[in-house]
Amino acid sequence: MAEWAQQAHLLANHAAPGVNGAVSALYFDTYTELLWTGSASGQVTSHTNTPPTYPRYTSYAAHGTVNQRAEVLRITGNEKSIFSVSQDSVRAVQRSGLGRWTVRMADHAPGLQLASMCDTPLSTSSDIFVGGATAAARRTGVLAPEDQILAINTNAATVTRSVPSEAPLTHLRRAGRVLCAGTAGGAVQIRDPRTLAIENRLNAHHGGLTDMQADGHFVYTIGWTLRQGQPVTEPFLKVFDLRTMQSLVPIPLTAPGGPALLAVHPKRSSLLAVATPQAQFQIVDTNLPGQSQFYMLNSVSYISALAFSPAADTLAFGESDGSVRLWTNDSNAIASGTPVRFNAYALPPPPMADVADSPPVVQWAPDTPLSVVGMPHYTTPLLSATSEVKICTERSPLFQFPPRLDPHVTQTVRVRGNIGYTALPLHLKGHRNEIPVGDDVTGRCDQNGRLRPGALAAIRSAHSGSRVDLSLFHSGQRPDAAPIDDADAWSTDASGMASYYRQHSIQYSRFGVEDFDFKFYNKTPYSGLETDIANAYANSYLQALHYCRQMRTFATGHLRTRCEDDTCLLCEAGFLFRMLSDAKGANCQATNFLRAFSLSKHAETLGLLDTDAGGVPYSQLVQGLNHFLLESMSHGVGNAPPAPNPCAWNADVHSVCMVCGTGPRSMLSAHVVDLVYPRRAPRAPTLSSLVEASMSRDYVDQGLCGNCHKQTSHTVLRLVPDSDALPDVLSINACIANTEHLAYWASGSAERPFLQEHMHLGVGADGRVTSGDVPYRLRAVVVQVQSVNGSSHLCTFVRSPGECTNAQPAADETTDTNSRDESQAGSDTWYLFNDFLVRQVDAREALSFGVPWKTPAVLLYERVDDVARTRASAASAAVEAIPMDTSLLTTDINIAANRDPAAIRYRLLTEDELPKPGTLVAIDTEFVKMEEEELELISDGTRNLIRPSRLSLARVSVLRGEGPSEGVPFIDDHVPVSEPVVDYVTQFSGIHDGDLDPARSKYTLVPHKVVYKKLRMLVDMGCRFIGHGLSKDFRIVNIYVPPEQVVDTVTLYHSPVHLRRLSLRFLSWFLLKEHIQEGTAKSEEHGHGHDSIEDAEATLKLYRYYLNFVEKNRLKAVLEDLYEIGPRVKWRPPARD
Repeated sequence: MAEWAQQAHLLANHAAPGVNGAVSALYFDTYTELLWTGSASGQVTSHTNTPPTYPRYTSYAAHGTVNQRAEVLRITGNEKSIFSVSQDSVRAVQRSGLGRWTVRMADHAPGLQLASMCDTPLSTSSDIFVGGATAAARRTGVLAPEDQILAINTNAATVTRSVPSEAPLTHLRRAGRVLCAGTAGGAVQIRDPRTLAIENRLNAHHGGLTDMQADGHFVYTIGWTLRQGQPVTEPFLKVFDLRTMQSLVPIPLTAPGGPALLAVHPKRSSLLAVATPQAQFQIVDTNLPGQSQFYMLNSVSYISALAFSPAADTLAFGESDGSVRLWTNDSNAIASGTPVRFNAYALPPPPMADVADSPPVVQWAPDTPLSVVGMPHYTTPLLSATSEVKICTERSPLFQFPPRLDPHVTQTVRVRGNIGYTALPLHLKGHRNEIPVGDDVTGRCDQNGRLRPGALAAIRSAHSGSRVDLSLFHSGQRPDAAPIDDADAWSTDASGMASYYRQHSIQYSRFGVEDFDFKFYNKTPYSGLETDIANAYANSYLQALHYCRQMRTFATGHLRTRCEDDTCLLCEAGFLFRMLSDAKGANCQATNFLRAFSLSKHAETLGLLDTDAGGVPYSQLVQGLNHFLLESMSHGVGNAPPAPNPCAWNADVHSVCMVCGTGPRSMLSAHVVDLVYPRRAPRAPTLSSLVEASMSRDYVDQGLCGNCHKQTSHTVLRLVPDSDALPDVLSINACIANTEHLAYWASGSAERPFLQEHMHLGVGADGRVTSGDVPYRLRAVVVQVQSVNGSSHLCTFVRSPGECTNAQPAADETTDTNSRDESQAGSDTWYLFNDFLVRQVDAREALSFGVPWKTPAVLLYERVDDVARTRASAASAAVEAIPMDTSLLTTDINIAANRDPAAIRYRLLTEDELPKPGTLVAIDTEFVKMEEEELELISDGTRNLIRPSRLSLARVSVLRGEGPSEGVPFIDDHVPVSEPVVDYVTQFSGIHDGDLDPARSKYTLVPHKVVYKKLRMLVDMGCRFIGHGLSKDFRIVNIYVPPEQVVDTVTLYHSPVHLRRLSLRFLSWFLLKEHIQEGTAKSEEHGHGHDSIEDAEATLKLYRYYLNFVEKNRLKAVLEDLYEIGPRVKWRPPARD
């Protein structure tokens, strides 16, 4: 054996005296040339292998605090992180010192005091194991439920499984493919790392273990024995062979003081270093016990830690004074002072921090700009960023924007030198020192010189456009469009607008939207709607309609009828309202509704589509949408059952000739009240007075009189027959056109704002709407939010949405003010719906408009008298009386002109086969790409996903999941598309050009709405859907299926200790011994690529296999086999022989 000698002494860092303490743990990094040390005070430090000083690379406080120290018990690592353990926590950090995660025992096993940690012996796992004992178990030996061994997944930072320890644990080591656990009683438990079950026990030392190491098939222990009931150091090294579970001949140790620390030679498992606390150690060969080597350290401190380097050339000794001594058997390194390699193979050096560039030397000249100096690092707003709201008054020149020159002036101007001059145009003569009436300068301030509400927003809107589109790239986005930072959640900007009013964007990863944290933005049981969809400005308005019970009954009741219009907006609204009601807080999309709305030629003609070139404020767009949608819903349903539009109300329109006093009468069906503001504001205006005047407004029109046959003026009167004709839902457009209109809404006090929750209307004897005894209560308010930089969007305030839905808070829901149950907060709770952000707000915040950034757009009032309740009950009863139309499942529907009978692979359900609650069906869907994904390419080569590709449903296959015809399809529909397809992705979908064209397709083509209604019907019948990756499928289909009705083989065959989710193709190859998705279906004529029937059939078989594995208690073993064979074949089935 080679001789050992000291190479270096790494002194302790005493920058903070007494903080580091003794070295309690040592670890040689196997991925880079670093030595990691842990101290008794919780500090972890790494050193490079650069002699003579071996400088520190990183140092950080891993555990405990200065006042309450937590000793580092053990350190280990993998290619990503370094892990350390103390009594109360496990910490993972990057090698640069940046923390990744911390798992605290108080959250998983309160009272458990950890003693050790080790890596998993399984190459396919990412777990680490930790164990220890409670304080009571250490004293008395009586175990508590918290005495456990826990497995922590290092990628997910979660405890994946735990089992009782069955004894107080002191050491954990891995050996071969087993886990060794040393107990306080001196025994060694041999455990299976997959199940953590005890497979064997070894009795090592009666008085307890001092140290334990394991390597290959051997376990080495040192400890105490009992003499007359007292523990005495046992001068033997015991060796156990795990193959025979027998003890070999003990190795006597002659070092004085008894052994305390062990380290196994990385290359020769029979060679060990054994150290005593008194700075002595010996090298022992278990095959040649008589040839031991003895050494003494030149130290006055105790030895507290010991480690062998992976290259086996270096021994590290940690001392009680915080220093580390390095010994080596490389004589050349000792003589020349060259670095000793810690690892057996050359590894790249650890990355070093970039050296800060020195500031450039500026050669000042008269024309040198100040920008060459650069900006220093700052963490607080600069003075130059002060908002103009704080420093500008109405007399400030910053508010007096220079007017544009008249075109007649600029066309005739002549320039001499630097001066331009021209004659004054005739139309400007005599108009000096005048301000145009339409300009808002005179009306910006009140009599006290303060800006009127909305004046600032009006100024910005007039000079910067009604809205500014958000930047396409994240690097160019404004702060108001950025996601909310958790550390600075719900801050306010210069105008006082809280950050939860901002327009928030979804941050996509390479997995799309799956890992976006929607729960951060919505902790309520009410679902929000996602953005990044064309015309998503309608989200807020749709939320307002959904939480009106009468409107939801009207829309969902229409779903029970046979509507033949594939683009019926009432049907799509009903589907959306059903999804929002069922989701109970889960994020949803209005994809199908917005698709039908975008395809409406009438909506395009009215200018209701949100285009970049539109330039129309969102408040005007949503008010136009209010008219369009309510009228479209009425035209779509007509007077058909089950109920009429609750927003519709009839008025008797009487046109009176001013000459002869006669005129015709006609009945007008109205849906929206457009507010009309008087030219002179009354002293105490009320909203009800504006509504009354707007519903019964008179106006003068010109036309030919049918009685006197003259072109005369006519007075048009709009009268309401009686109070019963007033609508159940009163929809009001605020119609704010200038700051004078907005001043109405800003009037009032905080206790009694202009917008009141309650309003009473009636009909007088003359047919005019007046104040009366018909009560209305405010349900929802759609507002436009204008940010400081001019961009705008829509939000909705809803009063007590729980009154209109069955949504209840989840069991694990937090109890903050954003997620309180309305039963606790009262019936008048208000919620803000800002796309996918939903939170509770104060009623005064919802009803007040004394801020310049909030403008009302649409109001929805509900009638709350006995007449309305009677009509609502009748409508609900009429809806319930309509039976579910199951003919869609038993009737063959096809719009393809040239369907090939040989391509029909399904058999329709019979009446006896109609599903019942709990019926199993297997489903698979295929999609085509309608829009490519949008990427941001950065100069360093990285890519950021701005918006994922937009997919559209192309094929749905549903198979019987039980019964004598199990596996036989009863739905195999191709879905035609009305937009150009960018990519058929045939390799993955099996769809070719022409397959979705009614004129060319040979398959069964079914309209999109009919396919959706079939799936909706299966969900309502209580079917349980079996499939693979159903969350993505249902998301693109735009349907919500309750989790209890979903059986996803992705989840069934996913091990909680692994992050990777297995593909259907791999599972079919390994478990079913079948090759699927190979480019051909069951016959060539069925296309190439994925075949949805074949995939659905495979998931059904996998589910049956899963039940069999669970019944025979083989599931864990099967999962381990799956994750063990996967890396060998790169998670892809090998090619056929």
